[in-house]
Amino acid sequence: MLFAIGALGLFVSPVAAGAATSNTTISSVVSPVIGVFTSGPTVNVNVLPSGADAQSINSDTVTVSTNDAAGYTLQLEDADANTYLASGGDQIVASAGTHAAPIVAAANTWGYHVDGGAFTGLGSVVASQPVGTLKFAGVPANGAPDTLKTTAVVAVSDTTAVWYMVYANTSTPAGTYTDIVTYTATAN
Repeated sequence: MLFAIGALGLFVSPVAAGAATSNTTISSVVSPVIGVFTSGPTVNVNVLPSGADAQSINSDTVTVSTNDAAGYTLQLEDADANTYLASGGDQIVASAGTHAAPIVAAANTWGYHVDGGAFTGLGSVVASQPVGTLKFAGVPANGAPDTLKTTAVVAVSDTTAVWYMVYANTSTPAGTYTDIVTYTATAN
């Protein structure tokens, strides 16, 4: 039996008594989140030049967590356009090495090292020792970050050790030399 509804020509079939079903999809978007923190706030790389020169190395541990299934990218850059350590008007310049081509430290420079990739050797704490063979890159200026790490999975407290080096000799004026670096972790 069919029933006609108005002039539209629609026909509705009656439903037999009993049960009827209907489905609803429940949807929830869980947004990707990411967090980054360091072991800082200060990494002390104090140098006591003896004889001609001395190199000190110390590390910062960067910890990242994200629920993004595609992982994250960790980058490093200077907080401003100046890439030197400063003490008043005195400076210790950034290493001429790059992330892709790090170099052994030169006198009166500072830089960073991340184990693996182009950075040969493993970083370790060194206090006012002769220059070794570990290679370093200069921290790039703000706006041109170096990518330290890229992952492809969810991360829970994933750590990266970033080693900082200062190489000073007796021609470097005494003082407290500082600069600020910025780590940025971005969900992929």
